[in-house]
Amino acid sequence: MPGDPVDKILIARHGVSYNNTILNSSELRDQLYREMGLHLPLFYFSFNAYSQCDTLNRISNKARRMASERMTHNYGCWPQIQSYHQEIKMAIDQDDPEINNLKTLLEIPTYQESAEVIERISQNSPNTGERLKAKLDQILKHKSTFGNFIPTINFHGAGNQYHVWLFGNGKERAGLVRGDFGYSLKTGQPIGDFIWKKLGFSLELILVSVVVAFVTAIPLGLRLSRIRSTKRKNILTLPIYLLYSIPGYLIATLLIFFFANTNVVHWFPESGLYPIGYRPADHSYINNLITGLPYMILPISTYALSSFAFVAKLTANISAEELNYNYVRTALSKGLSIKQVVRKHVFKNTWIPLITIFTQILPAAVGGTLIVELIFNYPGIGKTAYDAVLNNNYPVIVAIFTISGLLTLSSYLFADVLYAFADPKIKMQR
Repeated sequence: MPGDPVDKILIARHGVSYNNTILNSSELRDQLYREMGLHLPLFYFSFNAYSQCDTLNRISNKARRMASERMTHNYGCWPQIQSYHQEIKMAIDQDDPEINNLKTLLEIPTYQESAEVIERISQNSPNTGERLKAKLDQILKHKSTFGNFIPTINFHGAGNQYHVWLFGNGKERAGLVRGDFGYSLKTGQPIGDFIWKKLGFSLELILVSVVVAFVTAIPLGLRLSRIRSTKRKNILTLPIYLLYSIPGYLIATLLIFFFANTNVVHWFPESGLYPIGYRPADHSYINNLITGLPYMILPISTYALSSFAFVAKLTANISAEELNYNYVRTALSKGLSIKQVVRKHVFKNTWIPLITIFTQILPAAVGGTLIVELIFNYPGIGKTAYDAVLNNNYPVIVAIFTISGLLTLSSYLFADVLYAFADPKIKMQR
């Protein structure tokens, strides 16, 4: 991803521009780089080319790190490249008058561009320029890219970013296994302090929406399966197809236009979760829920309408297929009405696919409401993920993906439990 996370956190903490001297402080940058654990390798082992250096991750400046990697790829002689860079850093430490050009050299990956900058340096610092030119010529002299085609494996042990993320470092990081997701690069706040709250908002929205959709869609789907008149069925099915074809963002926009518009009907707030100035921390959960309920009506309606059409059509199709089986004819021959057959027998056989759909609400809470949350400015997990991507907030992104994976596994387990209750044959087979 483009951008440097160290720059992001410097701006977030200090509120300064890229040109400020704070951002140019190598000491502060190195300190933050180590605080974030970015100086460590990514995993327990890594694949690399023979000519490449396996410790470039220790360079805190992203532009310099990428330039070193590219130069090694172009010329393949890391010892000479390292010696050249050490000469540049030595001149910088000695406060050479050409310090800006020297810093530029560390971000240039080619011989020709480097030679042009060294030529400019030589005009004011002949000795520095001469030493740098000699080191640069050694790179060209020992150029050999054959090592780029020889793979190597580097082992890093437990001192890697993944191990620290998972198990902690025994100091300020406890690790994922202890519920520590790390810190937000944007605010410096522990991710665990806000991620579960955001997930709770999204789960409230989705659970209520799905329950409303299922309670209304299943009876309609069962009703559609009993209708034998093609004309009547088409009349009732057409609105469902139209509703299914309308994307969620358009439904949300229409609901805002018609029900949160002072020029039409202003029944509900158009965005947010609480009134301006309201402090939920000062109130109980019930008071917060009652206060935020008007703000949830339109988001819930948007998601419920999108799910309603799919569930209704799925129920109708499954029920219509079940009506062709022999057990339905047997039940009808015993004197049961079609309504009784559908309610007592057919409905039970629609549970399995409906359970599969219902249990997907847990992983859907992470990304399924993204568009709805953005349109209504709803502070859920989907909007949090979107903001994290825009701000290169890597720890938050990884935390959300991890929670999404855990919720997916939980939903599969929950579905298996419900399958056993819905169909005793599944329980007997196990």
